[in-house]
Amino acid sequence: MNVVKNLIDKAASWIGYLEKKSNKDLDDFTANAGSNNYTCFARDYKIHTGYSLQAQAWCAMFVSEVFVQMFGLEAARKLLGGSLYHYCPTGVNQFKVVGQWHTKPEPGDIIFFTNGTRAYHTGIVIEVTSTRVKTIEGNTSGASGVVENGGGVCQKSYSLSESRIMGYGRPDWSLVQAKNSGWYQEDGGWRFYNGDTGQTVRNDWLQDQDKWYWFDGAGLMVTDKWYEYKGDWYYLGTDGAMVKGLQAVDGKWYYLDQDGKMSTQPVTLTPDQDGALRWPGLAE
Repeated sequence: MNVVKNLIDKAASWIGYLEKKSNKDLDDFTANAGSNNYTCFARDYKIHTGYSLQAQAWCAMFVSEVFVQMFGLEAARKLLGGSLYHYCPTGVNQFKVVGQWHTKPEPGDIIFFTNGTRAYHTGIVIEVTSTRVKTIEGNTSGASGVVENGGGVCQKSYSLSESRIMGYGRPDWSLVQAKNSGWYQEDGGWRFYNGDTGQTVRNDWLQDQDKWYWFDGAGLMVTDKWYEYKGDWYYLGTDGAMVKGLQAVDGKWYYLDQDGKMSTQPVTLTPDQDGALRWPGLAE
């Protein structure tokens, strides 16, 4: 899923960032490094929420601001369960309320760690193997185990059975996933996606330019087949387009009128001055 990859890439771009000893050089990765919890994430979090939390623990603000950087403020709020968060128990509660809390991780999830009493550290899941979960976290260090106040942005790795992992919040990616639009070749056939909903046309006609197509219940375009619709028969050609005029099918000739309906009434074909046959009701 591209949106997940984009999020992970954005988080990874901050690896190596060190917190500052004062409210200076906040955007520089290493300048003015210290242990006083001053960061660009807290500065931006105040802009986006009104909360002034500079010089406080910033792992949750790192997660929140990476989402804002990647998806914008409004989308970030929705993806995180309703709002940005700076207090880990708030983040846990938000995901639980919207039914997006999980015990098995996927890339893009928000990981929460417990100190035995409450959630106290958080990060972004970037990879899951059969035995380990890998993350990018703010306010941690490269040392093994959970480090909740380590002073930098680092990539980490834990056993899936790590006792301090509380669980995972999963953003609803459908909120930012690009919707398919137009024709797509899938499952041995063709589907058409409506760009406003991202859903395929199913059990219905589609007009594309001057041609009509029918799609079955699986959303696949029907080809080389007679189709009965509201008591009338239509023939869908090799390209899926509804056929009009004279059509040979299995060695027999049929006439389909200007609406594509098979005619069961006598039809008169009249040659024009150059001898070409014209049939009634169809444009030349």
